[in-house]
Amino acid sequence: MAYKTVLVHCNDLSRVERVVASGVQLAEQFQAHLIGLSVSPPILIVPTGTPGVPDTVVIDERRQAYRKHNPEMKAAFESAVRGRSLVAEWREADAGGSTVVDVVLKHARAVDLIVAPQADTQWSGSPHLDVADRLAMESGRPVLIVPNEGLSTGFGEKVLVAWNAEREAARAIFDALPFLQRAKKVQVVWVNPQSENGMADAVPAADICDALARHAVKCEATEAIRPRTNVGRTLLEHVAEIGADMLVMGCYGHSRLREFVFGGATRHVLNHMSIPVLMSH
Repeated sequence: MAYKTVLVHCNDLSRVERVVASGVQLAEQFQAHLIGLSVSPPILIVPTGTPGVPDTVVIDERRQAYRKHNPEMKAAFESAVRGRSLVAEWREADAGGSTVVDVVLKHARAVDLIVAPQADTQWSGSPHLDVADRLAMESGRPVLIVPNEGLSTGFGEKVLVAWNAEREAARAIFDALPFLQRAKKVQVVWVNPQSENGMADAVPAADICDALARHAVKCEATEAIRPRTNVGRTLLEHVAEIGADMLVMGCYGHSRLREFVFGGATRHVLNHMSIPVLMSH
């Protein structure tokens, strides 16, 4: 198993070099076809003080900005792949009457791995362009999220895996097999929050380590995260303690108690990550 088609979502010129650098590393490692995708958002009609009259000046300014956006993205992508031992292509799309994430999802569902930048709450661009969490939740594909600060290349040698014996964690681990098989060290942390019936689950991380070993993954289990802790913060503390350069975890976003706990972990990691994080749902 290997990733043979990698899609890089390019949504902000100030971050495109980092996310494309990650994509280039993966395409070379796995001999994958690399796709760079930039989607122009819909032009929002902003009314003036007179009801029903659009602010044409604002619309024209935004249209010109978006027209300039894609060529600059393309130039950055082509510069990054020039002279590299990989096959790459550039795609541009217009959201039209749809949303950016809906267009990206249509492209993303036909690839093996999506690479996207971490959301930036300070970004002056439109917030609907930051879609990493929705890609993880809705694409059906693994998403490698690249931090805005910290490590963006040279990752994947020492990987921390979050495990709680739930569907999302299982999906993430087996989606990450190409990474795990190449890693020099994989450490599985047994994430053990209190279950819905008030009882703590008891499935050991050793089980998943045994399963991974049959895929030639060199891994070991580590101590549990106890109930009632901040799971996201504790995961990132484990990352720092072992010097991990990549994190693998399920992406949670529902309302049941067990998923509420991990939903908070997902948000915490997405907000405070400093290494690439592979998420699946």
